[in-house]
Amino acid sequence: MNLNEEPLAKVVTPPMIDYEKEGLTFTEGVVYTVNNGREYRMDIVYPADAQGALPTVIWVHGGGWSDENLTRKYLPSRELAELAKKGYVTASIDYRLCQVAPFPAQIIDCKAAVRFLRANAELYHVDVAHIGAWGESAGGHLVELMAYSDDAEFVDEHNSGYSSRIQAVVPWYAPADLRKPRKSGEEMPQLYRNLFGSDDVEECHRMAEIASPVTYTGRKNPPTLLMHGDVDRLVSLEESKVMEQALREAGNEVSLVIVPGQGHGFFDGDEYYQEIYRFFEKTLK
Repeated sequence: MNLNEEPLAKVVTPPMIDYEKEGLTFTEGVVYTVNNGREYRMDIVYPADAQGALPTVIWVHGGGWSDENLTRKYLPSRELAELAKKGYVTASIDYRLCQVAPFPAQIIDCKAAVRFLRANAELYHVDVAHIGAWGESAGGHLVELMAYSDDAEFVDEHNSGYSSRIQAVVPWYAPADLRKPRKSGEEMPQLYRNLFGSDDVEECHRMAEIASPVTYTGRKNPPTLLMHGDVDRLVSLEESKVMEQALREAGNEVSLVIVPGQGHGFFDGDEYYQEIYRFFEKTLK
């Protein structure tokens, strides 16, 4: 395989799921927050015969915080359906892209989604004490911030009486440290400047410090399952290695699954999803 001829990121077409046939309830397009008159939605799936509260997993899509083609519909739909069949609620969410509102709007929305689910726990069978998150690429970055930031950080007024804390997190090939380059005066990558909505170098460096999940690892954080391909040319494997080391040194529960021969995009191989099922079984059930 000539890596130079391979695309930087693999984009897949999620399979269509017949939720009713598979014994699942699918509720599409639930509005969980409104910002500047614009609605942001989630799709919720749970067993049709659900009784009482179930552990819940929120899916957060990637796309460089800006790709309008990658929405809550861009998800590992088969694997999330399997999670639901195992007795979980799953919720895939939209959030404000950076061309609509700069950081921290994205993480504010993600945390608002957690509070919405807690506020509507009875309606959607959500176990408020057992909520996890799973995301890829930019979504992996956001689920790390969901897991490691405090309740008082990155919040708005939506369902403000509820906690936005989560209890487990699975980041796929996530950018963990946005502070590079770190020297004052050096130019920030365009992707990050877009995220922060600024071309001012010092402002970008200030925001990069706030937006870097690795800077929150010294706290008591929920269990983390990191996954990263070893030939990822878009987000270096080193990002997840640095995150694993920082979490471990702080005494947090963390493991890193390195996926051999795979790059940036949904992983091929059932064994990697089985790891995720086992992780959520251990941490949320």
